[in-house]
Parts: sequence; structure tokens; C-alpha cells
Amino acid sequence: MEITGLNLEKLMRAAAQEGLVLRDVRREEERAVRVRVSLRQMKALRVLCGRYGWELRELHAGALLRAGRFLAQRRMLAVAALLCPMLVYASSQMLLCVCVEGAGENAAAVREELRSAGAVPFRIKGTLSTDALRARLEYALPGLVFAGVRFEGSTLVVDCRRAREGESLEVPGTGLDLVASEPGIVTRLWVQSGTPLVEAGQAVCAGQVLVRGEERTQAGGVYAVRAQGQVMARVWARGDARVRLWEETTVETGQTRSRVTLCTPWQTRVVKEAEPFVSQDASVSIEPLVGLYLPVYRKTETYAETVVFRSPRDCGEATRRALGAAEEIAKNSCPAGAETLDKWTKYSMIDNEFVYATVVIEYERDIASRTP
Repeated sequence: MEITGLNLEKLMRAAAQEGLVLRDVRREEERAVRVRVSLRQMKALRVLCGRYGWELRELHAGALLRAGRFLAQRRMLAVAALLCPMLVYASSQMLLCVCVEGAGENAAAVREELRSAGAVPFRIKGTLSTDALRARLEYALPGLVFAGVRFEGSTLVVDCRRAREGESLEVPGTGLDLVASEPGIVTRLWVQSGTPLVEAGQAVCAGQVLVRGEERTQAGGVYAVRAQGQVMARVWARGDARVRLWEETTVETGQTRSRVTLCTPWQTRVVKEAEPFVSQDASVSIEPLVGLYLPVYRKTETYAETVVFRSPRDCGEATRRALGAAEEIAKNSCPAGAETLDKWTKYSMIDNEFVYATVVIEYERDIASRTP
């Protein structure tokens, strides 16, 4: 700001009395001074200058002041800038489109069922459950296999396809059954197509048919289908380990022997022979004799005699080590992400030499597999 007038010192005193903060005060002429003032105190400075007859002229406005004036001249733009993020957020929380994939001639029936469930455009996504929609579609339209009901942005995607019939209808269900890949106790079933032969709480063995690849028509006939679904069961993973009740420690006696061999690319010759010890540590060193262009080197093998001492290991420590190793083996046999439901441990001692440990972990997994 540039202030022009007489007795500018009086301006400084009056500004100080009014509580105005003038920064970067610089005198340009005898009757002109340049100052910098904040946006909040600009109005008070204008009033002060008008009271005493000083002329106030703006030279350069700050970025905040320029932005404020720009928005004041374009009020609708400011309103739009405030409303745009709100509208974007609101639209991201709203269902705008429903996409049905793979339904073929059943697409209309799927859309009608979705409308009945309230999955229509301009519905808040948080009020819809994809799991509940999937269960409802499976119950209402058993002829379809629903691979997924999911949100992709503001679009509800329903991915579905028809259950495939078997290639050989002469032998219903042949090669199309779901069988147990391992023994277990069935906890729950989710069958998309086929006829379930087991129920929750039933124990099954490996290879047992869980879902038969056939369905009945309304007339009472049987036709082959490709069985689809999941059969969750409680299964077990086992780990066995053993730990010695003593441990060995190797100590060098200080006795050493060296075997020296002269080596060339064509032949080797033993310069100094040495007989190995019964128990020893060996080290080898190679030393060039001539140089790079004539590769002749000497190999020295050093044998250091050792003695093995056997000391007893604490039984409790050995048991803990065996149980830890067995549990690690059992966990490695479980699939990634499996949740442990129960665990059994057992250990025994044999001939006062080993501690054997067994750990069995119970977890839940899908045991339904296709027949070969």
C-alpha cells in the first residue's frame, strides 16, 4: 500500500494507537510512504487514512486477497466449487447402475429379482448386502450358478452362468460328482447344482461322494448335471518330531596335521602326506607359486583333531523343542489363512534317548473335489 500526505509521522503514531501493524515501512518521497498491511487490518487503515486526509493507494494485493476478490466477482463459481466435492462423495455412496453378466435369456428374471430386493439405481450402497443378494438369487433362480455379486464403484455387478449338464446322459452323474478329498466332519454345505448326499455333523472319509451329479425333474426323471458347490468340514493336520535327550559338543585338542599338494593344470603331486584323524575339522588353503601366466599353485589341507563330548539335555527343554517342531510341521501342512479350531499334543520318551512329540491341529476347509 502507498500512503500519500503531510505529517506521515503522525500516521505511524495514530496507527500504533489504533493497534494497526504496518510492516516493511519504506519512505519513497517526502510525502509518500509504502507499507504492507494484513487483509484483516486493511479496512481499519482505510478508515484511519480517511479521518486525517491521507490518500491510500493499493499497489500489490496478496494471493489470498486476489482469490477472495475473484470469488466475490464469480459467486456461482464459488458455490459450484463447494458443491462439487459434496456431489462427488454423494454419488460414490449411491448405486447408479446394475450390470448382469452371463445370465443370457434369464437376465430379465435376474433384474426383476434384484428390483424386488431393492437393488435399484439411486439407492445407497450401504443399505444393500451383496451376500444377502447372492443368497436370494440362488434361492429364487436355482438354474443359475452365481459366481459373485459385487460393487465396482457405483455399479452393482452380478456375474452368473447356467449350471452345465453332463456330457454323457446315458450314465447319470458319471464323472460329475463332488467327492471328499480327505476325511473330516461336515460343518456346512453350499450346493449350487447337484444332489447333496451328506449333511452337517456327518463324518466322511476320503473319496466319499458328497454331491451327486444329478437332479430330478418335475416329472420324476433324473438328468445329469455338473455338481457345483462347497462342503466345509473340520479336518486335521498332524506333525511329528523328535529331540535327543543329549547333545554333542566338539572341542579341538590342538593336534594338527597338514597335507601339501602341488597342483598344475596337467597333474598333481603330493609333496607332504598326512593321515587324517578319526574325528577332525578340515580347512583348505590355496597359494599361487608362479603367477597368472603359469598356473601352478600349492594346496594345503590342514586337519585339526577334535573330541566329541556328550552332555545330557534337560528333559523339559527337550520336550518343549519337540512340541514346537511338531507344531510347526503341522502348521505348514495347513493351507494359508486357515484358522485353528482346536489342537492336541502328545509326547513320549523312548529308551531314555529321544523325546517324541505329536501335534494335531483341527481347522476348517472345503473338502469337495471333482472325481477323476
